[in-house]
Amino acid sequence: MMNKLYITILCFFVSILCTNAQCTDNGNYWNESWVSCTTSQNPNAVRGNSHWILYEFHENQYIDSSYVWNANRTGESGWGAKDVVIDYSADGTTWIELGTFTFPQGDESTTYAGFLGPRFNGVFLQKILITVLNTHDGGTCASLAEMQFKIDQTACYGTIDVCGICNGPGEMIWYIDADGDGLGSVDNTVNACTQPTGYVANNTDACDNGNIGWTEVDALFANNGCSNNCHGAGASGGLDLRTYASTISGGNTCGNTILSGTRLVDIITISGYNACGVPISIPSMNDRAGNQLDAMELAMLQKWIDGGAPEFCTDFCENNKTITATYPTGTTVSQEVSNQITANNIIVSGTNITYDAGTQICLDPGFEVQQGAEFLGMIDGCTSVNIQETMSSEK
Repeated sequence: MMNKLYITILCFFVSILCTNAQCTDNGNYWNESWVSCTTSQNPNAVRGNSHWILYEFHENQYIDSSYVWNANRTGESGWGAKDVVIDYSADGTTWIELGTFTFPQGDESTTYAGFLGPRFNGVFLQKILITVLNTHDGGTCASLAEMQFKIDQTACYGTIDVCGICNGPGEMIWYIDADGDGLGSVDNTVNACTQPTGYVANNTDACDNGNIGWTEVDALFANNGCSNNCHGAGASGGLDLRTYASTISGGNTCGNTILSGTRLVDIITISGYNACGVPISIPSMNDRAGNQLDAMELAMLQKWIDGGAPEFCTDFCENNKTITATYPTGTTVSQEVSNQITANNIIVSGTNITYDAGTQICLDPGFEVQQGAEFLGMIDGCTSVNIQETMSSEK
């Protein structure tokens, strides 16, 4: 006969729906033990007819450890389970053997405290089956007072995301922070579980993509003494670098041609340079400024000029760009120029890449769009309102 045995356990142990066992239902305390004197078919068919007890939980649990009280009633401790085999199941059909264990005999004292039982090490299960192989007195009756099972408090009972976090959000979108100011740009993103070097979680930097406006150029001039000592109010040649308006006007000598070609950079670096029809009779700006503009700063200035010398970095547009970089999986990038993009890179799977040029996009040998990548080419440029899609490839 199969009986139902309800078990009350300590608060830090997982609660059990019911326990199916054999023979007499005597409660869950060591002085009123479960007793089986007749074998029956085991729920795990490979165990045959045997003495067994089945613990079943309300729902699947991650079980960490157990605690056992063996038979302890006066004159019956010999009935206590000695060698047992423990199986567990997540579905009640497929059984997995945890192992064979030896339970110590109870001492029949009123202070009997039981012992630490087998460890389950966090296995996910719904049922635990204890099969008694033999007892301490070798008789026909088997007995066990109580078992408790402790859940793994660190286990996940939800969904583990791709980053290994229980009920986590999955991969985050990270935005490139090219200028290191803690603000990111939407023009280059990466999906990743952890923050990649050079990327941040926000996308509040309109010009973190390397585009340059007057804010960056003005700081460059001011930091190097070009806008106060040499070319401020009443500067020689009329070149006033204090404001955007005065800079693009070029003063009373060069006019707006100062921001064409390499004229401004040449004035800064070449003594006696003839930029506007009259050779400069004094040393170059770099020789006279408080701090000389170095090669990197001069390249930045020329890049601004080549991008149209815009007042705002959002209006910056390079003329031409050659792209050879292979962007990592998970990257979203948009490249815009006013004239031509030349590319020979590989658009790898899992990327979303846009090339937007004003006149043409040249895809040289070596360019490839892999399966699973998204690539869009547009002849639109930086300022056009009408978007004309000229090629789109998605594999």
